[in-house]
Amino acid sequence: MEKSLRIEGVPVKDHRDAQDELYDFAVPHLRSGALTADETVVDGFERIVEAFLLMLRGGNTGKILVRAA
Repeated sequence: MEKSLRIEGVPVKDHRDAQDELYDFAVPHLRSGALTADETVVDGFERIVEAFLLMLRGGNTGKILVRAA
């Protein structure tokens, strides 16, 4: 196997029974700033190719965002 990519998701509808528990935990932490999303931000639309390649090479943390200047 040379290179492979596997993308797997968790359907939210399969876990609706845990939704209230998630909200009870996450909402206060999000509001206080204790829970944040990991993300890498690249500034400038002209750097979109660089950001894409960074993502493919695993150089980002969490989501990668390109912010228009």
